Amino acid sequence: LHRHDAMKTRLLTVALALTLLSSAIGGQTRVTPPDNKYTPAQDVELGLQAAAEARQQLPIMRDDAVSSYVERLGQRLTAVIPPDLQRSEFKYSFETVNVREINAFALPGGPMFVNRGMIEAANSEGEVVGVMAHELSHVLLRHGTAQASKAGKYQMGPVAVAALGAIIG
Repeated sequence: LHRHDAMKTRLLTVALALTLLSSAIGGQTRVTPPDNKYTPAQDVELGLQAAAEARQQLPIMRDDAVSSYVERLGQRLTAVIPPDLQRSEFKYSFETVNVREINAFALPGGPMFVNRGMIEAANSEGEVVGVMAHELSHVLLRHGTAQASKAGKYQMGPVAVAALGAIIG
């Protein structure tokens, strides 16, 4: 129980620090999403397609304690998304992949997958949150579909398959 309280305190501290940091940075540098031909609803559709494929190809962890932990971290991160980057359409989910490789990835529209190896390799909860926040920034800035827009691709299926192939490959 003491360890849980300590982890909770660290997470709250990290969330507060991220919020304060984003406020401080917001006054200095404005982060804006790149041009994108896709709608946020299309991001969600692509992400859901790719997430379904990921669940079929990756060994999703079936440990309630770990899954709940990753989900809680993710929910706390989404709770502090700056208002100008919030998208009501996005469907955030946070799942743990049962592999030793140090990795995490997020898909358009909100699904995120965190490898067990990344959690085990982290020296602190702050490192886990930092990686998850980085992945969340890709979703918020809509990097996946922005890249597809640059490439001139505007077909949902091929983009979803290409995104997932790049991640898994």
